[in-house]
Amino acid sequence: MHVFGDDFDLARFKAAFNTKDDLAAYHDVQAVERAIGRVQNYVGDLAKAGVRLVDLPSQPEGGAGFRARQAFEALRDTGIIDAELCGGLVQAQRDRSMIEHEYVRLPAGKVHETAVLVKETAADFIELFRAWIEPYLD
Repeated sequence: MHVFGDDFDLARFKAAFNTKDDLAAYHDVQAVERAIGRVQNYVGDLAKAGVRLVDLPSQPEGGAGFRARQAFEALRDTGIIDAELCGGLVQAQRDRSMIEHEYVRLPAGKVHETAVLVKETAADFIELFRAWIEPYLD
């Protein structure tokens, strides 16, 4: 994200996203897209593992994205994360899936928005998750 400016400039990202001849810029966009998926998958995996480890009430069914949403909701229902963060994590999970499966049809602005959302929610989630899960790891 830093390649597109200290503030992850939307205009610079869009120009690179829509380029037809700048291969380096295209690779920078692809790196952001790949990072969105990897970070959000990591956050979802942490949530699912935490719910299983502590045996929180959850009904894990459906695909991985659906199970991650259920884990986020179980953490919300138990008070580990608040409703606002849960909503952001669920939206980031949906957007990650959309980017991975419909990337060709997505506008640059949606990918940019999702990158910012994943960056913010992942950092908030990991801080709260770590404080909650550490006692269970002893």
